[in-house]
Amino acid sequence: GFALGIILNTKGAVALMMLNTAWDKSILSVPTYSVLTVGVLLMTIVVPPIINIIYKPRKQFERTKLKTIQKLRLDAELRILACVHNTRQATGIIGLIESFNATRLSPIHVFSLYLVELTRRTGALVATYMEKPSGQPGAQNLTKSQEELERINNSFEAFGEACDAVRVQTLNVVSDYETIHEDVFNSANEKHTSLIILPFHKQLSSEGALKTINIAYRDINLNVMQGAPCSVGIFVDRDIGLLPKMKFCICMIFVGGPDDREALAIAWRMAGHPGTRLSVVRMLLFDKAAEVDTSSHAEAQGILSVVMDSEKQKDLDDEYVNSFRLIGVNNNDSISYSEADVHSSEDIPTILNELETFGYNLYIVGQGNRRNSQVFANLLEWCDCSELGVIGDMLVSTSFGLRSSVLVVQQYGYGGMVLGKQSNHVTTNNDGFESLVVKAE
Repeated sequence: GFALGIILNTKGAVALMMLNTAWDKSILSVPTYSVLTVGVLLMTIVVPPIINIIYKPRKQFERTKLKTIQKLRLDAELRILACVHNTRQATGIIGLIESFNATRLSPIHVFSLYLVELTRRTGALVATYMEKPSGQPGAQNLTKSQEELERINNSFEAFGEACDAVRVQTLNVVSDYETIHEDVFNSANEKHTSLIILPFHKQLSSEGALKTINIAYRDINLNVMQGAPCSVGIFVDRDIGLLPKMKFCICMIFVGGPDDREALAIAWRMAGHPGTRLSVVRMLLFDKAAEVDTSSHAEAQGILSVVMDSEKQKDLDDEYVNSFRLIGVNNNDSISYSEADVHSSEDIPTILNELETFGYNLYIVGQGNRRNSQVFANLLEWCDCSELGVIGDMLVSTSFGLRSSVLVVQQYGYGGMVLGKQSNHVTTNNDGFESLVVKAE
């Protein structure tokens, strides 16, 4: 704002012409004309170097690069915002973050964000307890949310103490579910995070099936993915926290697009963890599967622009995959790379069924934005959970019968997820409360 104000106050040739006209018509005296002319010249000379000092677009660009893991430097700190609703989700996300291979060269700073629905009864009580020591009056009136907060805080603190290269800070958001995604955005911007991890709205039951805990959690995830200020990952936990990390198998399925490149970057980082084995499977599209989907963006960009964007994305995919194979696969025996041909939509579940026989502990896939594939666009219409994309939805569906955890990744910088005709299931009340974010000590 200050830089813009200086620019708007800068005078130029027009001001000098007006001063000369006023001088010719004897409107201005000699002292006044001299002062105004010197002022215009001084502003013209001084403003450019001041703007160069104040406004640094290069730094803005570097800061934007930190919002994705793909562009993050190898020696930079990875900042993760882990959103949770309960202790079980916290345990699962801690197990996931543990796989990110935190080292002293590339440490991890985790900001755990406990999301609490704000209501008339519990809002003030939760806020009061978060700010009061346990010995003060009012602390004995613990609600379920407050007890959950303590357990989550203890879980993340124990994780930070066990890992030297991990720092942990616990935050709490008390807000209406309809607007709580804005608090997630604010926390991510304030903490300069590169990744937001969201828990899936379904949880593994004792029978081994995924059951919905709260449909409002899905709407929160959809809202966050639509406008997140950094990359986003939706984590479908199938008790990943109980698995030993010294024998951990990851499968990354690469189709194409920015989300898949971000997912590959995450998998690549995880491959550095001792005892972790990574298998990258790239689906190569041929025939009908290779047809470009021009319907979704045709009105906004034009068919030619969509086709050109599709070719650009393919070039970026090839460049990043080739870099991964050259640097990652050739220098690490625990990383393998293979390719699978896809000619039609029927080939995709066949490939996934073949991968299931290997018994992977974690699948990492991209959500599918900017994939521009007609086959995937058609399959997306049949998905129960469109926020997971086609591959992710298949991996968590009951018909597939997979027992592995799944991480679905969306890369920052491409406009976020397009919700389309999504219904809003959130039925929370709006009582006029302002959201509350409190740091847990």
